[in-house]
Amino acid sequence: MAWSAEQQNRLNKEWEILEQYFPGFQFVNADGRLCLDGWISTNSGMNYSLRLYVPYDVPNSVPDVIITNPNPVTDFWGRNLTIYQTNAQMHLLTPINGYPKICTYKATYWNPNRTFYNVLMKVRIWLEALEGHKTTGQPLDHYLSHQI
Repeated sequence: MAWSAEQQNRLNKEWEILEQYFPGFQFVNADGRLCLDGWISTNSGMNYSLRLYVPYDVPNSVPDVIITNPNPVTDFWGRNLTIYQTNAQMHLLTPINGYPKICTYKATYWNPNRTFYNVLMKVRIWLEALEGHKTTGQPLDHYLSHQI
């Protein structure tokens, strides 16, 4: 895909921010799309591999984010998170390629001033809520409010 000069400048700015706060992420071509792949560790020491799909109309749309490892990602009962499909209590959206898709922002609350850093910070919080769920069985809603 050819990015406009404005989009290329935005991607360069995104990269500068991520190098500082999420240095383990890198741009890759996956599924025929530009993505950011990297790892985030939770406070309990669990490591999760993530893929953030750069929207074609960056920065105007919410990036999709999936968990690629561990595979499968399981819930409190050992079930694959993809069984939830789109589920508000678990803050999940329809899986992509068999991987759970994390709900970060509602499209109606997205604006072009938000960055991949903002998205990955929400993912980091979501992962901590998942760890709480895996300990207690409470849905992620118990730990996370529906935010903008």
